Amino acid sequence: MKHLPRKVSCPKWPKRFEQAKAQGKHIQNFFREFLGNFISERTRLSYLRDLATFSGFLAMGGEKLSHPSEIRSYHLSLYRDWMMEQGLAPATVGRRMVAVRSFVKWALGQKLIDHDPLQAVKLPKVQTLSPTVAFDDDEVRSMIDAPDVETFSGNTHRLVLVLLFYLGPRRAELAQIKMEDIVKERGHTALLIHGKGGKKRLVPLSEAVMEEIEAYGKRLSSLTGRTLEGGDFLIQTDRKGKNLRPCDGSTIYRIVKRYAAGLGITKRVGAHSCRATVISHLLDTQKRPIRDVADFAGHRQTSTTERYDKKRKGLDDSAAYEVDYFERASDPKRV
Repeated sequence: MKHLPRKVSCPKWPKRFEQAKAQGKHIQNFFREFLGNFISERTRLSYLRDLATFSGFLAMGGEKLSHPSEIRSYHLSLYRDWMMEQGLAPATVGRRMVAVRSFVKWALGQKLIDHDPLQAVKLPKVQTLSPTVAFDDDEVRSMIDAPDVETFSGNTHRLVLVLLFYLGPRRAELAQIKMEDIVKERGHTALLIHGKGGKKRLVPLSEAVMEEIEAYGKRLSSLTGRTLEGGDFLIQTDRKGKNLRPCDGSTIYRIVKRYAAGLGITKRVGAHSCRATVISHLLDTQKRPIRDVADFAGHRQTSTTERYDKKRKGLDDSAAYEVDYFERASDPKRV
């Protein structure tokens, strides 16, 4: 006969069992379990914000959900319409709805629900006629040379623009760079970029970029007395001391907008325009195959890289300019 386990008095365990049972009584607990599947902290935060917005909308309408099975198709339909009435861009509306759909698909996989209540709900159409605008080469040179590097902010701004235009990182990727991310790899000086979804990629640093980083560090030391070391963030925006956390992505966005406006550039641009610019520049020169450009940009598919070719495939190269019926009629070979 097998021995039964000896009884041990442990008052904390009944309480923990009760807490575990209670977790299923709030939809937020299911949200947290769903978000635990994502490796990237940025992705988790993005989905958390979108799911919190959805939950807040339902609460505004008096709907308090405790389980994924209580989500109905009209919830998302009304949510979509409400966001459109708020004047949000279709891309923003679509992204927020996709977050809810992803949660529902997870719930299906976990057998928490037996059907997808959102399958019949249509996402808004995203207008793709006006893609991200890229800068031309003269604008790039003028913007990089615009900041006054003898000031604390100007010194930082120049490096931000150099890295954006030469390496094409996303705003969050640029903000996260630390000195220890500049590494030696097989005879190259390279930058380890922490990309979307927890993916990492090595981008070699050209001599020009390394000179800019070194000059930035020397000016920073002269202006503030700071010397950047391994765990320090490369982009320093705090005048009082070293940044304890990465600078905000909106700061990088405002830097680009400021110097574009200062040069009289009126087209709608932002930090992502710099990324579009460097990818377009590489595709224009055609010195590297598109697969190499995709690896440089951190794109898994080359089709994504092709969408960034904003200059080469613009109106200037439209086939419409080749339509000429009168020239065709005057061709003696066709008479």
